[in-house]
Amino acid sequence: MLLEFTPTFIWVAINLLILYLVMKKLLFKPVTGFMEKRIQTIKDSIDNAEKTRSEANELKKKYEEQLKAAKAQADRILEDARTRAGKEYDSVISAAKSDAEALMARARAEMERERDQMLKDLKSQVAGLALSVASKVIEANMDTDKNRELADKFIDEAGAA
Repeated sequence: MLLEFTPTFIWVAINLLILYLVMKKLLFKPVTGFMEKRIQTIKDSIDNAEKTRSEANELKKKYEEQLKAAKAQADRILEDARTRAGKEYDSVISAAKSDAEALMARARAEMERERDQMLKDLKSQVAGLALSVASKVIEANMDTDKNRELADKFIDEAGAA
């Protein structure tokens, strides 16, 4: 037999068994506990990191949505401003056109009034000239009011023809 159970062998086996039990009690349990605590700490850190990452992703999505909403609002504000500016432009142009038309109408009325006044003055001068020509031709001393009436009648008839 290869293995003989001698008293030294039995004492070595008993010493190893006692050493194993003492080491298990004093060394293996604390080391195992420490390792389990370390594993749990690492798991907690990983879970915490995942939780933080998911919260960060949610915040990122929330900020991106807010950014999109802000951009959309800015676009609406710009479009409203453009629309209001276009309406204001059209209003100013329309007011300018109506002012120009009113000015043109006043100018036409003024020209018509001046033309009528000029024609009236011209008739008066022509009547005066006609009277002076007629009085020189007849060399008679006629009534001037009556002459004016005749001259006005003549001019009116000539103007109607």
